[in-house]
Amino acid sequence: MVSNRRKPSKPRVQAAAMDRVVLAYIHPGQTSSYFTQSLTNLLMFDQATKRHVVGCLNEWSSANVSASRNSLTGRFLDEYDADWLLWIDADMAFEHDSLPQLLDSADKVTAPIVGGLCFGATFGALFPTIYQFTQTSDGQLTTLRVNDYPLDSLVPCAATGAAFLLVHRDVLVAMREKQFNAAFPWFQETELAGAPAGEDLTFCLRAGILGYPIHVNTAVKIGHHKSTVLDHDTFQAQRGAHADSDG
Repeated sequence: MVSNRRKPSKPRVQAAAMDRVVLAYIHPGQTSSYFTQSLTNLLMFDQATKRHVVGCLNEWSSANVSASRNSLTGRFLDEYDADWLLWIDADMAFEHDSLPQLLDSADKVTAPIVGGLCFGATFGALFPTIYQFTQTSDGQLTTLRVNDYPLDSLVPCAATGAAFLLVHRDVLVAMREKQFNAAFPWFQETELAGAPAGEDLTFCLRAGILGYPIHVNTAVKIGHHKSTVLDHDTFQAQRGAHADSDG
């Protein structure tokens, strides 16, 4: 006799055995609608595909964002055994597949810190958050912005921001063991060449001291929600307008 009982169906998607990721973001009590929509799409896509995401941490932050970043980094190490921590600022806009794109280009040894292509603005002029370190005329360490970058490439750099930044667990463990600063183990606002330097630049500087390479994946294009969205297309349009006026 043939049984009519159906065999139990296998889960459509298996949980990822490798590249487990915890998301982290800090906020002033609210987030951008672009961020909310982007995060929702990322999580839905992840659940329907590889299921890399195993946790999400967030914390209210004052202007001193390093305190909140350090708090969440410590929680990531103490509460999870995941491989990667992905920082996302709460005013970022990004595609649903940005996480797997970063993971595909990352490696715990050769590329343990990989950022998306993000942008800031000074007096309305956009700049990519890709930096090299250089020295001033009196020998002080400072940053040099990299405005020309290859498209859809993994670009080595000395520093980038933490707006969309994937970091391997080994980097964070090594940085804690190094004890750069007891109160600010990973992120710390400081100064370079007599000017204020953000907590993310300090993080990259410390990673470099420990010998960890830093990259930006320019294929992972991230928008920055201000009064408008600062992104790759806006930056290129700005550069084209300047070139036309100079001509």
